[in-house]
Amino acid sequence: MFETQYNEEMEAEVRRLDAKQRAISAGHPEWDNACKICYCRLEGTNDAVCVKCAPGPE
Repeated sequence: MFETQYNEEMEAEVRRLDAKQRAISAGHPEWDNACKICYCRLEGTNDAVCVKCAPGPE
């Protein structure tokens, strides 16, 4: 149980750090996240791309 919680926390931290790095790469170190395609600002750290850039269902 402890291992599962630890893994989830580490995965969340990796997502947060990746999101912050995308924001820095987009030229906005004050943001928490940015789309990796168009570099617009994203809320939260769960997504790497915005709705506009996300591939639609095929």
